[in-house]
Amino acid sequence: MRVRATKVLLVISLLFYILPLRMAQADVPLIVKYLGNNTTSISEDYYLAIIDAALKITESTHGPYQLVFTREQLSSERKHDLLVAGERVNVDRLVGFPNQKGPREGLIRIGLPVLNGFMGYRILLIRKEDQARFSDIKTLEDLHKLPMGFGKGWEGHVYKHNGFTVTEPLNITLLLKMLAGKRYFFVPLSVVEIDDRYEIDDKRVDNLVPEQTLLIYMPLPVYFYVSPGQPVLAARLTLGLEYLQENGQLDNIFKDHFGDRLKRLHLSERTLIELSNPDDDGSLGIVNHELLRRF
Repeated sequence: MRVRATKVLLVISLLFYILPLRMAQADVPLIVKYLGNNTTSISEDYYLAIIDAALKITESTHGPYQLVFTREQLSSERKHDLLVAGERVNVDRLVGFPNQKGPREGLIRIGLPVLNGFMGYRILLIRKEDQARFSDIKTLEDLHKLPMGFGKGWEGHVYKHNGFTVTEPLNITLLLKMLAGKRYFFVPLSVVEIDDRYEIDDKRVDNLVPEQTLLIYMPLPVYFYVSPGQPVLAARLTLGLEYLQENGQLDNIFKDHFGDRLKRLHLSERTLIELSNPDDDGSLGIVNHELLRRF
């Protein structure tokens, strides 16, 4: 009897120790670190809103969280290295089809595209005085005649695959300087990222403007990727995004952030030039350009 009583007391003692510990662990927030290096705040705000909504909708089942946002101008390669390490950033959005070979090997992909395909719609950033030249362009062959600039580490290989001559500066500042300096004629930027005005070295540059008549399209999804050491975060974001898609919140967040902007761009009235993507795995299905008429 004394042995049994001793065992009971030991179990009770362990419970008094373990239960508060588990409760304390349940109260420890999941730290989610997102680092923005995009020049346009609206798109970073969108990605943050989705991450926050996915975490919030799973809070009752998965516990508290803390979303930490920092901003730093980094190259794509450097930011990728930080994502792999998982210390300064543990979730990021990456453009392109889910090829897990090469630099993305080991990252955990959240398998639900988060931008409704609109990263693939591109408007050209040009020098204002060149608008008449672009207004005469009607085909891909016409556009081939003009060299373009594009950020290093972006999807420049897609444009090369489609016959463009591409110069790839190291960062956005150099990209804009070279465009203003007439090193090339245009820079294609996503409709969700292109701005009405730009600055170079903190000075507004009035002659760099969005082109008014053309719209380029390529199949190009955007996915969230999570650091290799964060499977719990990946599982929670996956579940949260599925909930948001099912209840319509994902579409509402997209409209809230981009609806007015896309309407101003008059996308459905532009001449559409389609490109092929050599990485296309067919996962996006057949594109429905009728979506452009919603904005």
